[in-house]
Amino acid sequence: MKFSVIVATVASTLLFASSSVEAHVTANPSVAVSGGYFQTNFRVPHGCDGNATDRVIVEIPKGVTSVKPRATVPWTTAINMVPLDVPITTPTGQINTTVGSVTWSGGQLLDSMYEDFALQFKLPIMEGPLYWKVYQHCVNNEWNNWTSVPDANGKTDGFPAAVINISNSTTAPGNNGNKDGGNKPSAAPVAFQVLSVGNAALIGAGALLMSMF
Repeated sequence: MKFSVIVATVASTLLFASSSVEAHVTANPSVAVSGGYFQTNFRVPHGCDGNATDRVIVEIPKGVTSVKPRATVPWTTAINMVPLDVPITTPTGQINTTVGSVTWSGGQLLDSMYEDFALQFKLPIMEGPLYWKVYQHCVNNEWNNWTSVPDANGKTDGFPAAVINISNSTTAPGNNGNKDGGNKPSAAPVAFQVLSVGNAALIGAGALLMSMF
């Protein structure tokens, strides 16, 4: 009986850990090189209290340029332009606007499914986390606003914003400095991270069970 209780407890813990890994909107891949061209997918993993998602808005952080969304069938994609704080002068003229946000609408993403909404863009020269605000609207007219960023103590209040960690390392996955994207970024780094979490939990669970004999 004691063994059964332990197994049930371990199993429920693993299920909770697995679900929490993908509980919020994330950028996949999420490690990039400063100033480089990058492509990532903003993953919406669930609906709003069981209701389907019908609109997703990704707000573009300041300093991010050359934004191009991927067409995602059957969603309709809309690009919202905003004025640049400082216009950019090019050989062909002056650029006064940039992409402020991208909206995907008209689809029906069930709560039991997930979808990736992809963007290609050029990153600013910086190091550290770059936070992306994502707004999720559902058929029951509810919003999940994934906009919270960590405070000075590293805590978030509400739904956390998606994040891309930027460094000067040229070994960051999903980036090759090629405007056209080059080799497509692999989902392997993300899958490996999730798998590693699962393996660590399983190893811990195994050790706990072995200690009972």
